[in-house]
Amino acid sequence: MILKLVPGTDPILTQETEKFDFEKDDAKELAENLGLTMMSLRGVGLAAPQVGINKSVFVVGDPTNSDSIMAFFNPMLVDMMGEETYYDEGCLSYPGLYIKIKRPQQVRMRFTDMYGETTTNKYTGFTARCIQHEFDHLMGITFQKRAHPVHLQSARNKQKKLNRQKNKKKVDLII
Repeated sequence: MILKLVPGTDPILTQETEKFDFEKDDAKELAENLGLTMMSLRGVGLAAPQVGINKSVFVVGDPTNSDSIMAFFNPMLVDMMGEETYYDEGCLSYPGLYIKIKRPQQVRMRFTDMYGETTTNKYTGFTARCIQHEFDHLMGITFQKRAHPVHLQSARNKQKKLNRQKNKKKVDLII
């Protein structure tokens, strides 16, 4: 089932999530629903709070390949390693906003999969960045909070300009 995103102003996006309870909740169904929703929105990651679910779970993967999608239940960031680099990040909760965010290039994450198996894995590059972004959602941290104020203001200015261009095109089409 495709779930509906909450608005970027929803307080759930700034709250730490509750631990996922494998005894009470259906992990496989939630992972599949998050994955389907992420794919339908053409995102590379989606956390449960973004769809109004206050549980510690997120998915990441290639939106064109359902086999690539990984679900992380009750994740714990074990270590962050490597050089910190900037990259323009977007977020499904804040469409059209792309901010330069500085993050480490590698992470080690301990998590439980949808079958209840707990493991610790190391991730690098773009996958590590996606994992860090989605993990932040579980901690109630939006990517704006990770941004340098200059980068945030620049991104907001670009977003406003794009929105004006989109609105102008809509007006041109109506005329």
